[in-house]
Amino acid sequence: MATVYRITITKKSKESFTGLMTRSQPEIVNGFVALAMDDGKWRYFSQDSIDDFLFEPVEQPAEQTRE
Repeated sequence: MATVYRITITKKSKESFTGLMTRSQPEIVNGFVALAMDDGKWRYFSQDSIDDFLFEPVEQPAEQTRE
């Protein structure tokens, strides 16, 4: 199972926002959907403004084998 996901939120206004998050980060905070942006900032969306919420697993590079 992936530990990092690319999250894309599409609002009803058709604006899209993308960020990378782990499953340990909050998805809903005080009734708002939280999204960690690529630049480290957080955005919060009201649940009724969201049209689509997409979680895509991000491939992690395989750890190098130690010899």
